[in-house]
Amino acid sequence: MQLQEKSAIVTGSARGIGQGIALALAREGAAVVVNGLTTDSCSETVNQITAAGGRAIGVGGDVSKAPDVEALVDAAIKHFGGVDILVNNAGIESTPCLLHEMSELQWDQVMGVNLKGVFLCCRAVLPSMIARGRGKIINISSTAGVRMTFFGSADYTASKHGVTGLTQHLAWEVADHHINVNAICPGGVLTPLMEQHTSAEFRDKLVKRLIPLGRFCSLEDLGDAAVFLASGKSDMITGQLLAVDGGLLSGFGEDLRPLVRQRMAEAKAAKKSEPGEHPPS
Repeated sequence: MQLQEKSAIVTGSARGIGQGIALALAREGAAVVVNGLTTDSCSETVNQITAAGGRAIGVGGDVSKAPDVEALVDAAIKHFGGVDILVNNAGIESTPCLLHEMSELQWDQVMGVNLKGVFLCCRAVLPSMIARGRGKIINISSTAGVRMTFFGSADYTASKHGVTGLTQHLAWEVADHHINVNAICPGGVLTPLMEQHTSAEFRDKLVKRLIPLGRFCSLEDLGDAAVFLASGKSDMITGQLLAVDGGLLSGFGEDLRPLVRQRMAEAKAAKKSEPGEHPPS
């Protein structure tokens, strides 16, 4: 096991990519603080880890709120003695739309979780990491943080570009404390959220046109990447963006704007048909 005697916080790990990463870290021996909006939402991930003989606790909290983040870090220190690994995974996407149709509220919500949340979590763990003279911070950005997204809107792209910039700057700031800061940039990942918000036809067209390896990334692919960056095998790697994308960033295929605009129109129509207003997923 590569992460025995280590402790980790994985934000947004109640489901999806974060859950996959939490399970992968736990399999390698790390004690994991599982985070979701509520403590109850963390129970599935916690139960999977403990059923396999690992150690985990669930801590609810909104990463865009400083008191919640401080409580998350305090819980990790109280239960596991410190934080060796921080994975900033929590992220949201709103209903996809064109920039001139976007509300200020949507922009603020996406930036609050996707970028401010990374800032708050890094700020909260750094004092203890600096005091101990070690630490691994892994920010989950996106290929949208290098280029752009086909699955969301400009707010998501801007937030993920912010994450990649923060990653590179922070890596320089804390290198003399032996703290490594890197980002994973997933391409298309087949999660329940993706299946909920995209049609099978849309996904099939994207795979065929954009991903040279011919499939979406799996949760296991991303878990393996996170284990590598959390382990001693990455001790001389910092400030880097690791694309786990099946080759998506190697180049675009045909013009997909008509397909994307069609999807945005369908999402807008679906939202109008829903009763009441819903928070972003």
